[in-house]
Amino acid sequence: MLEDAEDALVQQLATHFHHSRGDVERAYSTAPRNVRTVLRRQHVNTVQPRSDRPLCRFVGEEGLIRALGLVQLGVALLTLARVYDECHVALCRSLAATHKGTEDHQHSFGQNPCVDLRLLTDKLTHYEATVEYVEHQILLETKVDGTRNAVWKPVVRMSFDKLPRLGSLAELLPGEHSASHGYAGIGGGGGSDIISASLMGLLLQRTGSKRMDLLISTRTWATGSQGKQGSKLGVKREVYNPGRPPIEANGRPIAGTFRVNSDTHAEGRDLETIPLSHHSQIFLVLDQGESTKTIPEDERADLKDQFDAVLAQRKAPIDTILIVDTGGDVFGADSSGGTTPDQDLRVQKAISKLSQAYNLVTAVVSPGVDAPEDAPLKALEAGGMVYKLSDDEKERLLDILVKEYKMDGSDPSRFGKTILALQARLRGVVGWTSLDLPTYVVDTWDNPWNCFVYIRECMSDIIFMPTTGLLPLIDMVTEEQANI
Repeated sequence: MLEDAEDALVQQLATHFHHSRGDVERAYSTAPRNVRTVLRRQHVNTVQPRSDRPLCRFVGEEGLIRALGLVQLGVALLTLARVYDECHVALCRSLAATHKGTEDHQHSFGQNPCVDLRLLTDKLTHYEATVEYVEHQILLETKVDGTRNAVWKPVVRMSFDKLPRLGSLAELLPGEHSASHGYAGIGGGGGSDIISASLMGLLLQRTGSKRMDLLISTRTWATGSQGKQGSKLGVKREVYNPGRPPIEANGRPIAGTFRVNSDTHAEGRDLETIPLSHHSQIFLVLDQGESTKTIPEDERADLKDQFDAVLAQRKAPIDTILIVDTGGDVFGADSSGGTTPDQDLRVQKAISKLSQAYNLVTAVVSPGVDAPEDAPLKALEAGGMVYKLSDDEKERLLDILVKEYKMDGSDPSRFGKTILALQARLRGVVGWTSLDLPTYVVDTWDNPWNCFVYIRECMSDIIFMPTTGLLPLIDMVTEEQANI
């Protein structure tokens, strides 16, 4: 049974799609959870507006829905939800930027949140055209008055097949100068990178000659994204019940470094304990880079010193440090070619200083989720290689992520956008999909997550590069952007 609000929504969609109510109800009821979440959010808050839940106004909304009715209803609902969510996320970001004083008030989208959808509709003139365009990205272009035009943009094809191919994980990885047996895995960009680092360790372990007993999760000093429902953003990331004794270097404790045990938990997304069954040592390092000015001098710590202190705790020799990124934003922040996120860059720079003691390798899992268009070129210039997972390896990773780590959306406290995108690709999905993120990070006005991702074929690849080869490429881009 549909709730009253959903019943009214289905009737409205049936009218605008020019389809029977029964057909629309069946399509809606079987649509992915977050397609329904977004459509319901838009409908409820349009019918019952609230001042604390601002919405975009639309020009040409009914015409767009009518045009989408040309294609299969499941695709039409997914595409309409993508439109609504793109506008919702843009509005929330604009409001947050205005609140922080970082957006131009004269052209603030938050002050006049209106989106013209007619340029989308103009392309959907017949069935074949609609089938083509609904596979495109939906972008919002800012007009002079601060309002937006929604436009289609083709999804750029991405392939790493021009890179040399790594035949086996038992071989030397790019960045290794001699046979390695002991590895330390570092999640370089926070969030679910610790899960990807664990996956890499388990794949290496299958060679029979390599092991990864030690993992390090690098997180920002202050929380930057939702964790468990009700957790706060932008607050100091408190760590509770860490292992004892404190980590020391030169006889003194190193701030922001913690051993992780089964009782350890922290503010924000709390994923560090999940891989404990497969790794004997897991540590948490809080990167102070974006918060240094707010931290008392006697509590400050250099990221390189933090890593050094943690690596000194190893129980077994380590030959290679593997910095793991999920999605590919280590190549650049987004598809428009932005800079590498600050934290990823700080980790790459800090670890590069350890090149005399270790082999340094950077691995990108599920490349293409948030990688720039030139990621394949950067990987090639860095001396990278591509590794293609076997069917057996794909099944093993899915088994771990779903049955052991429960990172499949079944547990609302365990989630990661890139990890969910990886699972979709491992199952054979290509094209637009709705990720099963927790409802509370989608149906919100406080840093909402966009749950719609275009799954590329290359997202089941793993890219390996010498860290010292990658760093000059991404550091140079950052410096150039800063000087513009």
